[in-house]
Amino acid sequence: MPQHASLSGRDIHKIVTLAHRCTQVDGIEPFNEQTMLALSRPPVPYRRHFIVPHGETIIGYAQIETVGEAASAELAVDPDHRRRGVGRALLREVLTSLEAEITKFKVWAHGDLPPAAALATSEGLERERVLFKLSRGMEGFEWPSAWPPGTPDDWPSGEGPALTLPEGVSLRAFEAGEDDEEWLRVNAAAFAEHPEQGRWTAVDLRERENEAWFDPEGLIVAEDADGMLGFHWTKVEDGVGEIYVLGVDPRAQSTGLGKTLTLAGLAHLAAHGVRQVDLYVDESNARAVQLYRSQGFELARSDVQWAKRTPWPSKS
Repeated sequence: MPQHASLSGRDIHKIVTLAHRCTQVDGIEPFNEQTMLALSRPPVPYRRHFIVPHGETIIGYAQIETVGEAASAELAVDPDHRRRGVGRALLREVLTSLEAEITKFKVWAHGDLPPAAALATSEGLERERVLFKLSRGMEGFEWPSAWPPGTPDDWPSGEGPALTLPEGVSLRAFEAGEDDEEWLRVNAAAFAEHPEQGRWTAVDLRERENEAWFDPEGLIVAEDADGMLGFHWTKVEDGVGEIYVLGVDPRAQSTGLGKTLTLAGLAHLAAHGVRQVDLYVDESNARAVQLYRSQGFELARSDVQWAKRTPWPSKS
């Protein structure tokens, strides 16, 4: 099956169509945001695209990225062409192409659907990482009775404890172009151990700033005299809000700033009419899971990352 360093506009359209068909049938997007954005990026040595053509359409697609001696992938098969060996052949083609280059392979299965789990286990992969999608409605949320000075007047208030900030710390909206470098510094520090988020570059940030959903007012920054301490980046699509990225600089860890930023971002969303909020968090991040659970978020679905190490035996 064809392997490409970059994709034509026509193939991108076909892959987007494939993704929409999978979403309609499965109720879950087959690819994450990073994979979709990378469809139109210029070729780089560490990224490859695999397509399974069928007449004028594409019925299977996989994208891989290598980092050092590890590779991560996402793949999907058109619902009308499943259970015919297409997914297995696509996965094996990806594995064969990588065997001489890497020592570890990882692939995401969004929604932890049984067919994906069956394929992964039959090909010798094991569950390694679980990403929770948590969700809650905004009705009944306990808002603070007062917000720190300088925060927007339209943020909701309630009967909860008044929210205060340490002396010298303030909240404000992100300024695109002015805050980019400092945001990247805090993001890298906050997610130093995270396999994807901690590797964001200026290009990754600019791509999000150029998205139709980007709202600088929804990216709330905490700072003191020494610079940025943390941020809560919210996102709204189709009326549903998301805690997109929430990060705290190590120098401000264990100060309660994470909870404050969480409330600030949720207040911004509520003030803009959002009635449902989603977020993604690693199952292994017990502190964050506990924080969100304490604020009424419940499990909506799980995404699973399957992995295997080389050498892997070829299969007939």
